[in-house]
Amino acid sequence: MAGYTVKGYDRFMSPLERSGLSGWRRQLLRRLEPPVLEVGIGTGASLRWYNGQLPLVAIDREWEMARSAMERVAAHGRRTGIGQMDVQSLAFPDATFASVVTSLVFCSVADPVRGLRHIRRVLRPGGRLYMLEHVRPDDPVLGPLADLLNLPWHALSQECNLNRRTSDNVVSAGFTLESVEERFLGVVNLIVARA
Repeated sequence: MAGYTVKGYDRFMSPLERSGLSGWRRQLLRRLEPPVLEVGIGTGASLRWYNGQLPLVAIDREWEMARSAMERVAAHGRRTGIGQMDVQSLAFPDATFASVVTSLVFCSVADPVRGLRHIRRVLRPGGRLYMLEHVRPDDPVLGPLADLLNLPWHALSQECNLNRRTSDNVVSAGFTLESVEERFLGVVNLIVARA
């Protein structure tokens, strides 16, 4: 999130990782086909769950986050290409990757459908998108509450939205949804979609 230092971001995320995010990341990453692109690597929280032999390229929009992930990669002794890039303008050639992973990214992308179209472009035909995202829950109480809290939360975080309908955006970008698994009362979704 904008305005957070790297250490501050890790401190903020630590209790969330312990309360479920870490296990959900592991679940999501177990089915990947190489080569893999992770969009929004952040400080590298997902790196420990990748197979060490899996060819992995990772990007983040924020240079400080990408640099922190590079340090984590070096500490784990694995070879991973990490760089700074925005999902809304991916510089990779068409059909480069078999799998693309996102984790808590699309709440903050200014034009999520544009970003998802770029992901679809760089995926091979039949390639898969694996997402761990917080979304607007369908619950009749929690959904409107997310709408109500979105404006002050967005102002505080400077970019994060609580009420994104990410599955709908995935379909709008031309993907075919394969599965949507709800976690934490529907606030978190594990989404798998095919290009």
